[in-house]
Amino acid sequence: MRTSSRIGHNNLITSSLVPFQSCLEKSLSIACEKTLEDLFIQAENASSNQQETQLFEQYNGLKKNQHYIVKVLGDITKSMPDSITEQISLSNDEISLSLVEDEELEISLAFTQLESVLDIRFSSYLYALEKRLKILFASRNMSKANMPFGVASICWIYSQTLEVLEANILTKVCIIEILKTELSKNLHTLYNIIDKKFVDAGILPNIKKKVSIPTSNKQKQAKQSRDNSNALAQEQNQSTAQQGQVPPIGNSNAFQGSGGLENKANSSELVRSIFDLMNQSRMQSSQGSQASNIDNEVMDQTLNNLSKVTSVAAGGTEIDKLKEMILDDVKNETGIYYPTLTPQQQNSFDVMGMFYEQVKADNSIDGNILSSLNAINIPLIRTSIKDEQFFDNPSHPARQYLEKLILAAQKWHGTSVVKKLHQFSSNVASEFDGTPQSFDMANDDLESYLRLTERRAKKAEEKWVNAAKGKEKLNVSRHKVEEVIENVAKNAVPEFVQNVIKYVIQDSLTLSLLRHGEDSEQWHKNINASTTIAKMANPEMIKDLTPKQKIESLHHLDQTMDELGFSENDRSRTLNNIKECANAATAGTLTEDIKLAEVSTINKNKTNVKKVGSAKLEELRELTEIEKTELTKVRLMPYGTLFDFIINQQRQKIRRKLSWFSPVSNKALFVTLLGSKPYEKSLNAIAIDIARKNIIVVKKEKKKYFDSVLKTIFKKLKTITTPSTP
Repeated sequence: MRTSSRIGHNNLITSSLVPFQSCLEKSLSIACEKTLEDLFIQAENASSNQQETQLFEQYNGLKKNQHYIVKVLGDITKSMPDSITEQISLSNDEISLSLVEDEELEISLAFTQLESVLDIRFSSYLYALEKRLKILFASRNMSKANMPFGVASICWIYSQTLEVLEANILTKVCIIEILKTELSKNLHTLYNIIDKKFVDAGILPNIKKKVSIPTSNKQKQAKQSRDNSNALAQEQNQSTAQQGQVPPIGNSNAFQGSGGLENKANSSELVRSIFDLMNQSRMQSSQGSQASNIDNEVMDQTLNNLSKVTSVAAGGTEIDKLKEMILDDVKNETGIYYPTLTPQQQNSFDVMGMFYEQVKADNSIDGNILSSLNAINIPLIRTSIKDEQFFDNPSHPARQYLEKLILAAQKWHGTSVVKKLHQFSSNVASEFDGTPQSFDMANDDLESYLRLTERRAKKAEEKWVNAAKGKEKLNVSRHKVEEVIENVAKNAVPEFVQNVIKYVIQDSLTLSLLRHGEDSEQWHKNINASTTIAKMANPEMIKDLTPKQKIESLHHLDQTMDELGFSENDRSRTLNNIKECANAATAGTLTEDIKLAEVSTINKNKTNVKKVGSAKLEELRELTEIEKTELTKVRLMPYGTLFDFIINQQRQKIRRKLSWFSPVSNKALFVTLLGSKPYEKSLNAIAIDIARKNIIVVKKEKKKYFDSVLKTIFKKLKTITTPSTP
């Protein structure tokens, strides 16, 4: 049963809802307009027609739905207070608004950034608003995580609104980025209006606004190194615990760019946020002890010693075992009874372990790359602990080498190339001296090898593509010549003369068409000669010929047969047979049954009709609607697209690259990743197999793979450390 105490029916909340909705709608409208401008500029400067089409599709879709999503935002805003109040009234546990649980990672990170930025910038207003709402509704469950008009509710409203917008991830992220700027300007005025309404209503009029993070702490946070991040996180937790607030999540508010983490600064901030979340989670379960932290120099020496006596595989479980080995070794060598890892060391180990597990679980990466990762496991861990730039800077030599390995394992999946990469990693491990420079030479060597492999594969692929194009051109030429010759040959009465035209002059015509073209002198000579020979074997048409035409045509035929490799005996018999037919035609006695000399190379049983029985039934039948859709997609796919072909019932795969397809024969040419073993298949058959999941389109390999794994780690950690909504 609804009561007058419901937020939606409270006059104070209702009056505050009007400027709140107006502010959100205004910010969203501006964000949409600026996003449209950005999309239009990108489309004008697109690098390809396909990219231009995609950008204009996003532009038109957003422009069409711009006013609709503003209306949706208004409806969601009006229903938001009642929804929150109902949750509060049904539960005694603290609740929080679910922002983007089901959204894509990029959008999730964008909303996380938006929430963090606004939470810090307007912390004083939110603190006062939270206290006043608790008094107004006598609810302990009210907090800035679930209160109306708060940052969490703003993000929740926008996330619900963007769900109905049919746009890609980058467009939505762009809108969120612009919203961050607009709200940072507009919320000051909004919160002053709402604050004045509560003061005028007499609800805690003398309350002092309290800033959640003092300026001195912010400066200290900016200057602190990663070694002190544990102490800083503890200090923040203690200060916020007194207010009943959720501790801020590191520097997660510093993410920038719609593409997400494409520069050093963003990568650094993401790592800081991950480490802060790890420290936060670790402190919740930690207890005081007499343990002594291991110095980084001691850690490096211990890892160096262990690498000489044992090898440690790349994996989460193996990393845990390595940590135990380190603690035992330090205890035996130094006499420290309770050695322990520093937070920075622990974070480095754990992130590398999670990275390895992600690689193992990624089907796009060839599993044979694990031997290469095993070889450089300890050098990578030593580098990540000693050198902060390993996590902060994507251009760090060790990071670059790691990225090259992963990219190669994606690009050359299923080939011998991935196995050969082990020798490069083995050399790195044997020559590693503890400095990043150890990876510089390895990067150059690996880059040279991969570049050479790529060049060889392209050369091999070009050979097969040129061969396929030549074959296609030959088939087209033959088809054209067959049509011309068929019309000429039917004028000859005896079948022998028809065969001479079809299987001797036809080959010469095909060669002249391929070499010189349809307008060439050679083409016309062959046409004239074949026409004359056909008329010489026709009682009605021979009357139109002059002696010169007959002699020139017979001479041309003899020369053509000589060029095509016919024997002198066959040439002589062929010419004599045509002369005999011409004499009979002149006398009016020529019939189909005329007796002529046998010429074995002029086979009377040859035919130009292709056998249809060899074609598969699935290629001849009508395609279904799903198959037609797949056929359209295949036609639009660029050359170089990768496909996995299922070759048996065990679902084993062969990866092939689309190299070329013919618009004439409707066939596609595939080669292996190394440019060998050409394979032809009709586009219809490909569409059918894709619909049946017997051919799978392979996603493009990911660049900056390490950063993408860091984003996944961040999302998982945030899910663990953030209280869930009941």
